[in-house]
Amino acid sequence: MHAHSTERPAIATRENRGSGTVVAPHDQAVQAGLAMYERGGNAVDAAVAAALVSGVIEPTETTLAGSGFAILAEEGREPVEIDFGPTAPLAASPGMFELEEPGRGAEPAVLGLAPVVGNANVDGPLASGVPRTLLGLTTAQERFGALPREAVFGPAIEAAHSGYRPDAWHITAALSDIERLRADPMARRVFLDDRGLPKGAATAAGYGRTFGEYPPIMQPELGRTLELVADRGADCLTRGEIAEALAASSRERGGILAAEDLERSAPRIREARLLRYREAVVAASHAPSGALTELQALAIWQRARPEPALPADSGEGLRALSLALRHAFADRYHWLGDQALRPVPVDELLSDEYAAELARLVEQGQDVLGWAAGAPWLTYASHAVHDPWRHAGEDAETPVWRPAGANGPTSGTTHVSAADAEGRVISITHTAANHFGSGIVCPRTGLLLDSSMAWFNAAPGAANSIAPGARALANMGPVVVLHGDGTKSAIGASGGRRIVSAVAQLVIALVDGGMTAADALATPRIDASGPSLILPQSLQRHAGRVSDLGLRIIPESNDPYPMDFSRPNIARALGDGRTESAIAASQHNS
Repeated sequence: MHAHSTERPAIATRENRGSGTVVAPHDQAVQAGLAMYERGGNAVDAAVAAALVSGVIEPTETTLAGSGFAILAEEGREPVEIDFGPTAPLAASPGMFELEEPGRGAEPAVLGLAPVVGNANVDGPLASGVPRTLLGLTTAQERFGALPREAVFGPAIEAAHSGYRPDAWHITAALSDIERLRADPMARRVFLDDRGLPKGAATAAGYGRTFGEYPPIMQPELGRTLELVADRGADCLTRGEIAEALAASSRERGGILAAEDLERSAPRIREARLLRYREAVVAASHAPSGALTELQALAIWQRARPEPALPADSGEGLRALSLALRHAFADRYHWLGDQALRPVPVDELLSDEYAAELARLVEQGQDVLGWAAGAPWLTYASHAVHDPWRHAGEDAETPVWRPAGANGPTSGTTHVSAADAEGRVISITHTAANHFGSGIVCPRTGLLLDSSMAWFNAAPGAANSIAPGARALANMGPVVVLHGDGTKSAIGASGGRRIVSAVAQLVIALVDGGMTAADALATPRIDASGPSLILPQSLQRHAGRVSDLGLRIIPESNDPYPMDFSRPNIARALGDGRTESAIAASQHNS
């Protein structure tokens, strides 16, 4: 067994012949997962223990009152998804947020968001969706884990009571969100000191203590909540004390979360959506998420490049990948939403015929019409450049979306991957949807409420507009790859909309390139989700071939994988009891 932490430079990796491996952004989470193997647990126990600790110690990225997805593959069974994705309360409505008039008001708090008056879909009581992460993780462990629930919850309970030490990234993020944290009494008590500054800020500045001796951030209320769940199980999160406490706190703060929302919040467990990709199969979520766009980009790429190929090997390949991603994102920004409420052409987007149609555009070098006109999530919210419905049959009716504006993707999120000696792998991504979520901590439970309402289009009339109980279009996109030789790879990332480009490219590196986890993460990646194609300096030699795509080049640094290219990790079951895992270091280390 081994641990991986972003304390190590660049790529942290090792092959293992033990019980298993687990990889996460913070070493404290990794150690929690490894402890589960020591106790005889499997990859699910390890991943859930790490994900629970992450929910305690990473408030800048995630919360146990947020949302997420997990993909699990075991020997002899079809891969399954555990879907606890972002969901609007039943009292939510399409026009619940007032939109800023174009050109007026301050810049939105989250990069890319369409302006909402007062950033009410990001900050404060109306920003929160239905809390689902703790319930999703608990349910996954109860159904697929091997250890007693109390053992798996132990490290997170300890982290909540004993505290975690804020690092420079945490302090910087808290400083940038200082007014939000000061506005909520419980958030102020948990994250700020007596002067209203982030805990550890004075230490970081060298006042009163030796550098580096950051005081721990303790969360006793959260610890007691975790103890209750460990003792009673998942049911206490849908009814009873915890559910009632969350609904009461939301109501008192002017929110709309109700007991019925918690009663309906159980995760959906079902067979994962599968895409045949060359000699492999990629398993992903059915839900509105980053996974659908990842799969579409892979489907286009393999039609445009019938033989396995690494995009970064040539300017032509890099251009083809850039265009495949852009065409998939254009569809994402227009068509994707909650297919239980609105017509969404999911099967058509992933069909061979449609992939071939877009692959021809890629082969011809055609950029997406209108991409350079501005932020693509704004451009394509009301304007479709492709019509996948043509592949649904003669009677298919193309819906017309006419929103007055659109939301852009949010940032944040954490990811855990695990693999064990029995060939089981699991990929878990969960999030608060924004740094420190909505900025509100429930005083009764210690749970930080998320801001997943920001993932909806705040303007009515779009595929992803708000509706009562609707599912928001999330960026999270964990996948599991079943390789032809029996290897299984769990892949995922944090980093907002950049998750999608990263995960798709890692699948290509592992399948087309036959790479190890470390080599795949070390391969330079691009991001094609925004107005400009983002290219690392190491691929600048190909700049001339993609210069017409609004190129932005990111300089090299000691940290070659800043959040411009997301923060991914991989865990793999290699067969014969061997596992390996790797993580790309990020700009904020633990």
